[in-house]
Amino acid sequence: MSNRGSEPESEQSPDMPPPVELPEELVEGADRSINIGGEPTTGGRTSAFAGAEPETYVAVLVTESTSDSAEFQPLYEESFVLLTAHSEEEAHEKAREYGKQQEISYHNEHQQLVTWRLKHVVEVKRVEDATFDDGSELYSRFFRNYARYRSFEPTLEGEEP
Repeated sequence: MSNRGSEPESEQSPDMPPPVELPEELVEGADRSINIGGEPTTGGRTSAFAGAEPETYVAVLVTESTSDSAEFQPLYEESFVLLTAHSEEEAHEKAREYGKQQEISYHNEHQQLVTWRLKHVVEVKRVEDATFDDGSELYSRFFRNYARYRSFEPTLEGEEP
């Protein structure tokens, strides 16, 4: 899970507005798990896909930070999330629910209100090897234009394989 909603390392100045508090249901567990469907809980809904054994999927989500401040520069996050579901459709629905539950607003160190929102569920794909041993492949994709890929992936500058 990203740390985009974490508090700054330095002390908060007295004139800075306090950070926006997360709802209790998002911080109650030590592992920060979020209920995005699956097994019914008290007061929850039953999955429309109940029956067969669930499979493991990986979802690729893109979130975007925005602010009303003129000098704010948007930031985007691409995240890969593991889900269990009975079908690709259910996995896509769970990915969207997960992305929506990750949305947050807070004041940054410049007192700007920053809001992170789900921009797009890019892809949902069944994990072929769900053994999760060393070397298990979680996700892959093909592309033809390495220059474009390199243009948005700053960690590739100057690195050798």
